[in-house]
Amino acid sequence: MMIKINKKWLPVVFVFALLVGSAGYIKYQQSKISKLSTEIDQLKKDPQSVAKEEVKALTDQVSKLVVLPEGEDPIVATVTDKDKLKDQPVFAKAENGDKILIYSNAKKAYIYRPSKNVIVDVLPVNLGNTSPAIAGVDASKPLKVVLVNGTSTPNLTSVLEKRIIDNKITGIQVTNKATAKSADYKRTLVVDLTGKLGDQAKQLAALIDGEVATQTSEIRPNADLMVIIGANFK
Repeated sequence: MMIKINKKWLPVVFVFALLVGSAGYIKYQQSKISKLSTEIDQLKKDPQSVAKEEVKALTDQVSKLVVLPEGEDPIVATVTDKDKLKDQPVFAKAENGDKILIYSNAKKAYIYRPSKNVIVDVLPVNLGNTSPAIAGVDASKPLKVVLVNGTSTPNLTSVLEKRIIDNKITGIQVTNKATAKSADYKRTLVVDLTGKLGDQAKQLAALIDGEVATQTSEIRPNADLMVIIGANFK
């Protein structure tokens, strides 16, 4: 059955339909904004959440294929240029795109190939007998690192700089030291200022008992990485 509408009511019907459509669109946009706001709030509460989730997802997947060491989180590196590993025979089977999970306490490294979901190799490693190095960095062109004291304890940047030098951590160079705007940092954070050095940030964080942060309210210096020293630094 067809319903006839008086022509004089057509403008009213059109406006009504437009209002209903607009209301639906506004509701849809509000839903998107609400979701985005929730995600931003989560990042503010735990800036490490993204990195933590990535590492957890990776270890959860790898643990289905092999028994992983317990009691420590791995240093995770992505092979982007396998030619840089040619002077390290233990990683000879690694291909670009592979993930290398290094457990320093257990002295084991696992090469995982996401494209085929297989463990390529399990290797013994001993980081204690060699100078720790940031993988994927040309030793002749170390990453520029700025140390920032995020506590009320003085001189911690100098203490950390000396520790980096004494431990002969290669691949990084401290170029500046500063004081944070806040002295309430609970944990030491490593910030990738370029957005391209996530793996290197994770490696440095593991070496200094820190965490990777994706956001910071501190002034962003002209450097590759920024370390904000927190109260957990010892």
